[in-house]
Amino acid sequence: MDTHLAYAAARAYKHITQLAIPRLVDSTGESEVQDYIVEQFTALGLDVSWEPFSFTKFPAEVLPRIISGLFVPIVLSVPWIGDRFPIFVCLACLFSLFIALFFTQWQKRFEGLYDVGKRLRTENIIATNGRKRDGNTPVLLFVAHYDSKSQTLPIGVRAVSYGIAIMGLVALTVVAVIKVGTGVWLPNYIVWFVAGITVFCLLFLQSNLTQNRSPGAFDNASGVGTMLEVARVVMALEEEKPITFLATGAEEYGMCGALRYIQAHADEYDRENTYVINLDGLGVGNGVNIVTRYGVPPVRTTRTLAALFRASGESLGIRVSERYLPIGVGLDSIPIASRGFETVTLMARGVGGVALKVHSKQDQSELLNEESLQRVGELIVDVIKRA
Repeated sequence: MDTHLAYAAARAYKHITQLAIPRLVDSTGESEVQDYIVEQFTALGLDVSWEPFSFTKFPAEVLPRIISGLFVPIVLSVPWIGDRFPIFVCLACLFSLFIALFFTQWQKRFEGLYDVGKRLRTENIIATNGRKRDGNTPVLLFVAHYDSKSQTLPIGVRAVSYGIAIMGLVALTVVAVIKVGTGVWLPNYIVWFVAGITVFCLLFLQSNLTQNRSPGAFDNASGVGTMLEVARVVMALEEEKPITFLATGAEEYGMCGALRYIQAHADEYDRENTYVINLDGLGVGNGVNIVTRYGVPPVRTTRTLAALFRASGESLGIRVSERYLPIGVGLDSIPIASRGFETVTLMARGVGGVALKVHSKQDQSELLNEESLQRVGELIVDVIKRA
């Protein structure tokens, strides 16, 4: 094992280049990457274990299509019968908005949906430094997903389509509310135009398919490569805090690995003294974002961890910005936070055009730079020391 005590981005980048191959669940690339991660953790002297789990694609791929399909007749009902039956249409639109907002947050009551349909299997890879918790010593859990996927619709097209569909649904709901409240109805050709564009986007998004063409360097070989180098530093420093490194599978199918891990192990951790740090999308830009809130209305996932990262950033001269993700973005920290744990997700700040290459063949290692990887690595190591 390399006993050099400082974090080195060159090592992290080398890991990333080895990991950046198409690796969708149940592919040859997934198996190769799993073996590589286990080999690296083992060489560092960590206690390594495989934890198989099963899941289904229903929550990530089937349920969204069902919901958006149900929205279509509701949207069309606004121009069709909204002027004659405004109360009924208004209630239907408000219900649709409620459903849309409801699923921007993690719903523990629906975790059983991960057992609906054909079951797939993959593994989480767990590595620990073997230290035992002593008194109020905090426990650190690092998480990074190793799978990747590509999609047939470019991410920019998907983002615009989702945005238009949401804004269209909101606009039609406002039209219905105004009709109920004041009796005023917009010219029907305008309402039909808005409804038509909204329905087109909803149906267009149904054509988006998951494939195995993305090397996934940014999403998320960057997170795993960074975690492997952090693990090396932890072992070189002989860090006394109990630290677990969790490489999760099937994140791209709805954070399945993180969910299965926390379902099985939540009771092994003290929620008051456990800090969960998820690494997802690093190595570009000029700073580090820490995601501390998500969903509508906002759900806060941390206070103490955020303060630790701000303090480390200030000490090291690294720009650290808190971020709120208002929509239900797939982050492994979310199902873990739902169990009451302090969590943050570290992401690159100033991603720019790299974001448009996510989930495509263009997500290559060449997009990343060692300077950005160095900043985030130094920040993480400093937080470990402060915790």
